[in-house]
Amino acid sequence: MNSKVSLIDLVKKEMEKENCLPVLSKRAGALQKEAVKEDPDIQKIGSIIRLDPTLTSQVLKVANSPFYRGLQNVETIREAVIRLGQNEVVNIVMTVIHKGNFNSNVPIIKNNQNRLWNHLVACALGSLWTSRHLSMEPLIPKSFIAGLLHDMGKIYLLTALEKIIKSREIDFKPSAALIGKILDSLHAEQGYHLLRQWNIPEKYAIIARDHHTEEFDHTDLLLVIVRLVNKVCGKMDNPGRTEDISTIVGSREAEILGMTEIGIAELEIAMEDSLKKYIS
Repeated sequence: MNSKVSLIDLVKKEMEKENCLPVLSKRAGALQKEAVKEDPDIQKIGSIIRLDPTLTSQVLKVANSPFYRGLQNVETIREAVIRLGQNEVVNIVMTVIHKGNFNSNVPIIKNNQNRLWNHLVACALGSLWTSRHLSMEPLIPKSFIAGLLHDMGKIYLLTALEKIIKSREIDFKPSAALIGKILDSLHAEQGYHLLRQWNIPEKYAIIARDHHTEEFDHTDLLLVIVRLVNKVCGKMDNPGRTEDISTIVGSREAEILGMTEIGIAELEIAMEDSLKKYIS
């Protein structure tokens, strides 16, 4: 297992197995199917939430957090929906659903999952903030989900790597650097595949596929937002990297969206503040 090429082939072979696909429970799958619709039925979502103690507690926790708290605590999902609004409830639901796939007991995989989860939530919150900041009303209900799902190909790859590590057939102890190379080289393609397998609408799968490509659809503003926010998240993930805010300000994405240096700096601050609400 000294060859990167042979290891990539091994990962791809593992991913061809049916049991390698990250799975959603029946209830989570039903919730996700409704949540990603153009016009989700919040009553249907609320009915499913009430049957799930984890989802119920998380929705109520956020509704009663300092960021949202009113004069009184809310005690029911109906009250939470009124306080938070439909879009926010859908965002919380999608967050809880996908958090369940980040639970490896293999230390090197778990470390990667933790970093990936923080990145995904930051990108989701940043995409939501950006669509609101730019007053792109039609994109606001979609932006959080787009940011949350854009790098899900990496969780697919980490699932495959975990199975290989746990296998008794080979002696496989990958370094963090090698795992990083595998994730970087394969995650976009595999993210597209995973989201299609989960029956996620095509627009989100395209974002997973194209958020790093040199050539991309400049008219797909949801994709452009996620690409820009992903650059800011990359700077936040790696404070010592050479790319600074001026590079992001000069990017094609910032030009398309009309994002100024002040706007991008405000975006970074907003993400840092908002992360506390979603990551405990």
